[in-house]
Amino acid sequence: MLAEHHEAPLPEAVRVGHGALADAIPLPVARRTTAASAWRIWLPIPLLFLLLDVTFNLYFWRIPKLTGKSADYGYQFLVDLHRLHQPPPPATARVLAVGSSVSGSFDQFQIQRLLATQHPELPADVHRLLLPGIKPSDYRLFFDTELDEIRPDVVVLMFNLVDFLNPSFERGLKQQVRYVLPPLATLRERAEYLSTASDKLDLVFAGSSNLYRYRKLVRSSLQDHAKVFTHWLHDPSPRGGYGGYSDGYMRQRFGVPLAADAADRFDYYVHPEWLRQRGGVTLRFTLDGQAVAERVEAEAGWKTLSLTPTGRGPHLLEVVADSTWNPRAGGLNNDVRLLSVRLRQAPPTSATTPMGPWRYPPVDELEPDDFLRVGGATGPEFVARWEDSLRGHGDFAHRFRRYRDAKLAVRDEIFAPTGEYAAIEHLVRGFSAHGAAVVLVNSPESPLILREYESSAYYRDYLAFFTRLAAEVPHVTFRDLSNALPVEDFNDWHHVNFIGTIRVAPTYVESVAAALADEWRRRS
Repeated sequence: MLAEHHEAPLPEAVRVGHGALADAIPLPVARRTTAASAWRIWLPIPLLFLLLDVTFNLYFWRIPKLTGKSADYGYQFLVDLHRLHQPPPPATARVLAVGSSVSGSFDQFQIQRLLATQHPELPADVHRLLLPGIKPSDYRLFFDTELDEIRPDVVVLMFNLVDFLNPSFERGLKQQVRYVLPPLATLRERAEYLSTASDKLDLVFAGSSNLYRYRKLVRSSLQDHAKVFTHWLHDPSPRGGYGGYSDGYMRQRFGVPLAADAADRFDYYVHPEWLRQRGGVTLRFTLDGQAVAERVEAEAGWKTLSLTPTGRGPHLLEVVADSTWNPRAGGLNNDVRLLSVRLRQAPPTSATTPMGPWRYPPVDELEPDDFLRVGGATGPEFVARWEDSLRGHGDFAHRFRRYRDAKLAVRDEIFAPTGEYAAIEHLVRGFSAHGAAVVLVNSPESPLILREYESSAYYRDYLAFFTRLAAEVPHVTFRDLSNALPVEDFNDWHHVNFIGTIRVAPTYVESVAAALADEWRRRS
C-alpha cells in the first residue's frame, strides 16, 4: 500500500523553491512598506521635541521651582527674569535691584511692603536679579539685549569692591553666568575668550533651541520633582500641631490643635516690631483643611478670629504669615529666631515640631534664609568664631582668605576707571538714556575688613568715581552703605545675613522712594 501511495502534485511556485515565492513579492514594495512603518513610528518623536522647543516659554515657567533661592542661583535668576518679561501692574513703577551675591541684602518682598505702607503715593512693582560671580561687564551684555523688554523705571545697581577686582573677562566663563547671558550675543562679543570649539558650538545650539539652552533647568526640575514626591510617599506628613515655640511665639507657618469646646475663637498677638520691620502683615487661616479667613494686620495688639467649626473635633487651625520678624534686628534682645504671632498660651509640646504637613511646592519664596554662619554670637565671641572658620581648610575658608588678600592688595594700587569700572559706567549711562532713575549702592561691608583698606588712596578714588558718575549722569544717585551694619550682621566679609537684611531695609526704602518720587514727577 505504501508503494501505491502517491503525493499530490505541488503548485509550480512551491516546486521551484523559495526563490519563486520571493519573486512573487516585489522587493521595492516590501522595502517601501517597511520604511513607511518606520517613519510612522519615529517621525512623531522629533516633531514632539520641536513642539516642546517652540512652546517652551508657554509651559516651563509655570512649573514651580521646588528648591530655595540659594539651591540653584542660575535657575532662580532665570525664573525672576521671566517674571520681568511680564508687564507690571497698571499705574505702578517698576523697581529692579541688580547685582552679584551682595544684592542679597535687598529683600524685594520687604522693600515692596515697606514702600506700600510708608509711601502709598508711590506705587511700585519691586524685583531683584541676583547671581553670584556676575560682573558689571556681564550685566552690560545682558541688558544690551534685555533692557527694552524689561523696561525698569528705577534701577538699584548694587556692587562691592570685590566685583571689580577680577579681570574684566575670565578665560573660561563661569558656567552659571554663561547660562543666563544671551547665547548669540555672548558668542559674538566673547568668542576669543572661549577656550574650545565645543564652547562656541554650545552657544550656537543654545541660541537656536530653548530645550538645549535650558536643559539644565529641565533636568533640575525633573530631579527635584522626583525627590519631592519620593519624600511624600515615604515620609507621611505629621499629624497635629506644628511650628510653635515653648514661649508662645510661632513660626511663619504653624498649626494649632483646638479642642472641641474651644474651637469658636482664636486669639493672637501682632508685635509692633513686626509691623515696623515689614510694614504690614497678611495672615491666611485654614480650619481642618478649609480656608476660613485672610487678614491684613496694620495695627499691633491682640486680635481675635471667630471660628465656626463643623464636626465633633478636635480641630486643627493652620496659619500662614506672609513674613516674619526678628527681635535682635529690632534691638529688643539677642533672640535670632524668625517669629510671627504670639499665642496667649504656649502650644503643647507636640506642636513645637518645625515641620508642617507636606505641601506643593515645598518651599515658599517669601520664607527668608535664616542661615547664620557663626550662630547668634556677638562681640568678641563672634570675632573669635569667624577667625576660627577663616583658618579652616575647606573651600569656604580658602575662598574668603583669597577675597581678603585681594581687597587688601588695593592699598598699594592706583585706581584706574577701566575694565569693570568702564562696564558699570556704560550700564549707568544706558539706564539713564532709557529714562530710568538709577540708585548706585556700595553694599555693606564687614567692619573686620573694611577698616583695613577704607583709608587707602585707591578706595577713596573708588568712592569718588561713583560720586562723579552720579553727578554727571541725570537721575543718578549714589549711596555708600559700606559702614551701615555691625559685624554681627554678616555671614562673611561682604554677605549680609537675614538680620542685617532686615536692619538695612529702611535705608533702601528711603533711596528707592526718592527715585520713585523723581520718576512720578517726570511722568506728570
